[in-house]
Amino acid sequence: MFRWLHPAAALLAVVLLLGTSCRQNGDAAVDISAAVDTTTTPQPTPGRVQNIVTRLVEQITFVTSTPDPLAPSTEETTPVVLDISLTGELPDLDPGLAERQSQLELTQNLFVGLTNYDPDTNTIEPELASTWALGADGTTWTFNLRDDIYWVRPRGPGPGRDGLWGATQVRPVTADDVVYAVQRQCSREANTPVAFSLFIIRGCEAVFTTLEPTEAQIKAIGIESLDPTTLQIHLTKPAGYFLTLTSMPFFQPVPADMVAENGNEWLDAIGEYSTGWQTPDNLVTSGPYLPVSNQFTSQYVVLHRNPLWPLERPGNVDVVNITFLDEQDAFEMWQERLLDIAPLPPDESEAFKQRSAIKVKTIPDQVLFYLGFNFDSGVFREAEVRRAFSAAIDRQVLLDELYDGRGLAMRHASVPGMVAAIPFEELGVGYSPDFARQQMAASSFRSCRLLPEITFLVSSADLSLLQAEIIRNMWVEELECVKENIHIQQVQFGGLLAGTQQDATDRPDLWELAWAPTFPDAKNLITDLLHCDESENRQNRPCSAADSLLDQAGTVVDPVERMSRYRQAESQFFNETGSFPIAPLYVRAREIVVHDWINFSPVAFGGQQWDRIMLDASLKELERSLTQ
Repeated sequence: MFRWLHPAAALLAVVLLLGTSCRQNGDAAVDISAAVDTTTTPQPTPGRVQNIVTRLVEQITFVTSTPDPLAPSTEETTPVVLDISLTGELPDLDPGLAERQSQLELTQNLFVGLTNYDPDTNTIEPELASTWALGADGTTWTFNLRDDIYWVRPRGPGPGRDGLWGATQVRPVTADDVVYAVQRQCSREANTPVAFSLFIIRGCEAVFTTLEPTEAQIKAIGIESLDPTTLQIHLTKPAGYFLTLTSMPFFQPVPADMVAENGNEWLDAIGEYSTGWQTPDNLVTSGPYLPVSNQFTSQYVVLHRNPLWPLERPGNVDVVNITFLDEQDAFEMWQERLLDIAPLPPDESEAFKQRSAIKVKTIPDQVLFYLGFNFDSGVFREAEVRRAFSAAIDRQVLLDELYDGRGLAMRHASVPGMVAAIPFEELGVGYSPDFARQQMAASSFRSCRLLPEITFLVSSADLSLLQAEIIRNMWVEELECVKENIHIQQVQFGGLLAGTQQDATDRPDLWELAWAPTFPDAKNLITDLLHCDESENRQNRPCSAADSLLDQAGTVVDPVERMSRYRQAESQFFNETGSFPIAPLYVRAREIVVHDWINFSPVAFGGQQWDRIMLDASLKELERSLTQ
């Protein structure tokens, strides 16, 4: 089933145009209760966070090793410690409710996934599921699960000789835990706005749209445990992209028995926080890191490496210290070398990059901003005119004028950091004034000056109006259009959506919109935005060979083959002879600053995987000593 951008995501698009970041940052936690007397440790209150973190750094000496997790440590070493910040305060840790960036960061590292998204290769790799197979019918997926990943609790009373907390096995993570996680999404027990992504599973949509589904209806959802290590999922149709969905938080296992026993208290770190340290007595986790007792507050969290975690990743981080700060405070702490990674505030960006551009990493957003063309319009029914108007837009100027250059100018629809998406700028015309003028001359109008009047519909945001005026000026300059013939009309965002539906009366000739995918796969962007039947097709574009390619890409499992078909489809949309159903504009981006002792690939979609970070602890200690 396809749905237009969820209202929450639609609101996000407006906020983005207003210049507000669509995502919040998040952080993780580490256990240091044995090294700090919690009865005398100052409590983290606004204005004192830096002092607290500084004191902790000075007071604590960690010890590290990576022996057999069940064998006693015989040698004292120093754990590798990552110091980071997240925006806001400690969020709800339920993986089924993860939406904010801080939630995604924490649940990514505290809970095992059915599979995992590899940000280095943009592919799906094993995690709880070691192998999987697709049945001959193309709709039955069978996952073989590991039997050595456990629900765990930190084992106290404090760190051992290796400086890390131990973990107590509660029980293995099983197929039943994945079944329950999906059932609670479909039944709205975990009420998240992206649950519709699971409607591809047989029976999920019927349960979701039933006010009070019965137990029998819930059990009839097409996901079942054949045994503790075998999971089977039945889809409504073949979907090669389904594997990408399994890496999302709604497939992270949830312990049904513990939820039944404790309710939301199975996540005892959730709820009302005082300024004192909290002890998550009931909290069980299953991921590469575990939270430790007495180190949970609304402003500071500590995580230790889970000694029972069986999977190897390229990183070496043992401990993660997370402080909840706003962007400016985090940046100032980073400058003092108290944080390893921090957001780069927009106001600091230009001056900082002039001094230390090498320390800046740009992380593209996934929201595609674009202009939509009405194929029924007396103007834009001609492909030549659509090509001309798209090629006359200098996307980089838009980014510079509106967002201080933070973003990527897009020539096609698939954005970076998605499974099966074509590489950035691999095809598409983009900004090409000469091509734009040639295409206008090839149209039946011959000249933009001879076009009839055009209605350009945008949202009521000030930034939307500014963007539309900049684009109109480009058309005037590059194509010699008559400015007075292009009428910019502003409406509330709801009116913009309503006015561009296929059955709306007095539809505009073109409009601005943004598309936010809900999972990191090219299908969720190219097909769900542009397909003639499987999208809302606000352009009212007739079906073509490109749609057949999108259909094929949707059923193929191999990501390389899928990418090939998406490349062919996007070529038919955005190359020099393309139909141009939309004019892709840009994706925004955020910037972070990273010290020299850190090496990792930033994640564009989902939470950063801290077990992929490589940290040079000796260099970090040396650099910090120079500032003391």
